[in-house]
Amino acid sequence: MNWLYMDFIVLLPLLLLLGVPIFVSLGIVGMLAAYLMNNPMVFATQGILNGLENFALLAIPSFILAGNIMEKGGITGDIIRIFRKLFGHIHGSLGIVTIFSCMFFAAISGSGPGTVAAIGAIMIPAMQRQGYPAPYAASVAATGGTLGVMIPPSNPLILYGVIANVSIADLFAAGVIPGVMISFLLAGMAYLMARRSGAVAKSGGDNDSRERQPLGCLLWEAKFSLFLPVLILGGIYLGFFTPVEASVCAVVYALVVSFAVYRQITLEGLIAAVESTVKLSGALMIIVACSTLFAKVIAIEQIPQQFIALFSGVTESPIVLLLIICAVLLVIGTFMETLSSIIILAPILVPLVESYGIDPVLFGILLVVTNEIAFLTPPLGVNLFVASQIADIGIGRLAIAVLPFLAVLVLALLILIFFPSLTLWLPTIIKA
Repeated sequence: MNWLYMDFIVLLPLLLLLGVPIFVSLGIVGMLAAYLMNNPMVFATQGILNGLENFALLAIPSFILAGNIMEKGGITGDIIRIFRKLFGHIHGSLGIVTIFSCMFFAAISGSGPGTVAAIGAIMIPAMQRQGYPAPYAASVAATGGTLGVMIPPSNPLILYGVIANVSIADLFAAGVIPGVMISFLLAGMAYLMARRSGAVAKSGGDNDSRERQPLGCLLWEAKFSLFLPVLILGGIYLGFFTPVEASVCAVVYALVVSFAVYRQITLEGLIAAVESTVKLSGALMIIVACSTLFAKVIAIEQIPQQFIALFSGVTESPIVLLLIICAVLLVIGTFMETLSSIIILAPILVPLVESYGIDPVLFGILLVVTNEIAFLTPPLGVNLFVASQIADIGIGRLAIAVLPFLAVLVLALLILIFFPSLTLWLPTIIKA
């Protein structure tokens, strides 16, 4: 038994710190644990294969592909024009426009770095042309990209639902209000920082001619882009299709709109979108497969139950438990990628929070919010790397510039911990 604990406590963190790919680390630890438990190796191979049998996993590559196609097909420009029309009269408006554009694009892509790349590629140069400091421009885009993992359809929420056996539709509904709340908080901070930095008063000088049209005309021109989130979420909540079926409908819709309506996507662009989807989805599915073996081993050894016994002697308060867990997750997020942390930690932590009467849907949202913060914290900080490359500035300068936004995200996390009804109200209403 001691060797088994050494396998979990020492070997897995050591492999991750040495830079061994996460799927290799999980596979080694899982197979070694199976050997130490005197299980035949067929136990390990079946555990790996069983990880890919969950039908809900099909939603992840489909949503990624739909987002990639719409990005190549010209949706980004439509979104940005609408929000510039809405907020262009406000001092330092481009930061606000960036945040809300990221919020809407997140409802299509489900990816944090993908949202930064799509919106940041347009908005960071636009802000720099109007005299916004480069660290500010990059920090706003990097922070707005974090909404990609909160606003449904969110790939981390889908993965958490699969791992924790929680309704994905409930998770999507639970993410709406926190996602919108965080968007407004971040937009408020962007406004305050723009005023402090002496940014240009209005965004009008960099607008294209179409932004001079009435808002109604812009909304009508963007109707096909705006309808995609309605198709996805409305179809799920009205019971027309499951999340997997919604993801496939999103791909078909994205193809039709991109080729027949916008006509901006090329065959090369479509191939690039598929290639990007295959690379990301393939890497994720390998991790999921190996993590299933890992989850089986910790379940057999009753490691979650041992965590429950450990924490029961520390605190009896669900709030204190969530504060402790989130603090630990914030530290882990600095060196572990979002999906990897969900895959490794969810099988251990979900039984623990359920033993305290905490809704696993609420915990899923809190887990994703902590990972939002991880997107902005070095040394991993994926969003920082994407935004720094677009703005051509160093990671160090950008890491300092995002500190006010990190404070906002931590505040949002505390609000959701102390006021769980903000998260659980909408899924409860939909069920009723």
